Amino acid sequence: MMAKHFLFLSMIFFSGWFDQTPIRIHSHNDYTHDRPFYEAVQNKAFSIEADVFVVGDSLMVAHSKKEIKAGNTLDKMYLQPILAFIKTKDFYSFQLMIDFKESWDITYPVLLKTLKPYEKLFSKRGKKVSIVISGNRPPHNTFHLYPEMIKFDGLPGVNYAPEDLKKITMISANFADYSKWKGVGEIPEVDKDKLSALVFAAYQINKPFRFWGAPDTENYWKQSLSGIINTDKVTEATNYFKTK
Repeated sequence: MMAKHFLFLSMIFFSGWFDQTPIRIHSHNDYTHDRPFYEAVQNKAFSIEADVFVVGDSLMVAHSKKEIKAGNTLDKMYLQPILAFIKTKDFYSFQLMIDFKESWDITYPVLLKTLKPYEKLFSKRGKKVSIVISGNRPPHNTFHLYPEMIKFDGLPGVNYAPEDLKKITMISANFADYSKWKGVGEIPEVDKDKLSALVFAAYQINKPFRFWGAPDTENYWKQSLSGIINTDKVTEATNYFKTK
């Protein structure tokens, strides 16, 4: 009974904290938008995602291998635009999430080579762009061994050592692993309890939470329990939260 009472009080405190926390937008599958990168930064997205595959000595941006198009490199679609953007008055701090679709051992050396000309850009103090790795990552107990400019997308239920936790920018999980709700009506209470518990656990280690694979609709945005909205509709979601 005491444990349930403690959880209830904790969730009340968490709800108050959440109400005062600004919603942040994660531009999911950003490269599929009409104006990749530019639409995201015009809406001041907190996080911008690019999925990558290794082709030769380049990282190609695509959701699957069959969708790879010549010229769509990480360098051309994101790094060069970031270099130009950082010199403008509109520049702000954000994270570029790079989702490794192939193994860490194959992809990481190519990423380091690709980032080399931009190393100072991603290591600077003050306003900066953070590089965050998702998808295929190395063992979580090795996160602290990587360069300062390399951060990671964390997972729920992992007991991260303090030095590895410092390298994590947020905790992410597949919404469908915890709820089969398709966006119609209200999220079932039993599902809401599971989702809330995940977000609260992340809050306890001072990390924001992101659900990917959730219904990408206003009805979900209205009921979302996490501080980061994962969306393919970056402009629509931004405008929604500006008015709510």
